[in-house]
Amino acid sequence: MEQMTPQPDLAEQAAIISTMRFVKTMMGLFTRSDIGPPPDIPPGPAIYAANHRSLADLLLASITFHSWGRPIRPLVASSYFRKPGIGPLLSRLRCIPVDGSIALELAVVEIEAGWSVAIMPEGRVVPPEEWNADGVGRLHSGVGRLALDTGLPVVANGASGTEGFWPLGATGPRIRPWGRYPLALRSEVLGVITAPTSREATEIIRDALVRCTTQADSVTREMRRGR
Repeated sequence: MEQMTPQPDLAEQAAIISTMRFVKTMMGLFTRSDIGPPPDIPPGPAIYAANHRSLADLLLASITFHSWGRPIRPLVASSYFRKPGIGPLLSRLRCIPVDGSIALELAVVEIEAGWSVAIMPEGRVVPPEEWNADGVGRLHSGVGRLALDTGLPVVANGASGTEGFWPLGATGPRIRPWGRYPLALRSEVLGVITAPTSREATEIIRDALVRCTTQADSVTREMRRGR
């Protein structure tokens, strides 16, 4: 008999969605967001991979996942949980604190409990000079290994505009009363990835991230022209 996928606790799901709604409302005061439609994937856990230009990527993720109605749990470096302001918010969003090599093990634990997870496989906020060429920095191969080991569908997500709203090295977002920052996200369903090695699987994911960020960057450029 086929084993049923566990369902995450309904109260936990509701708490995550509620906090995402709060983030979306607050972010709406300072940003304008253009989010693509929900990815068309089967019910159950999935892996959401995204680029990482800013700490605000986590805020845009909340806007996105709330818009899609999906309580997806991002993997976040444990050091972020100690930052004032955003640290307590990450806890309320039930983000998964990770450090180094155990990140994938923790992701598998949550996946086996029925959760979808989001991962930023660049592993850090990437300086602009490292992603200017095609929109995405170098990826760690762990995301490819996670995709191959779990056999779950993968959704690539490209974020744009967060680097202006909360620049690398800044202690917090830039707030400007004269206009809201444009943010955009575009996604592509890769489905279940088959590849001989984790590095090749990672390259498949990276190629999709480049396509998604290219689309998202185009959207934010149009949003700036039309303000």
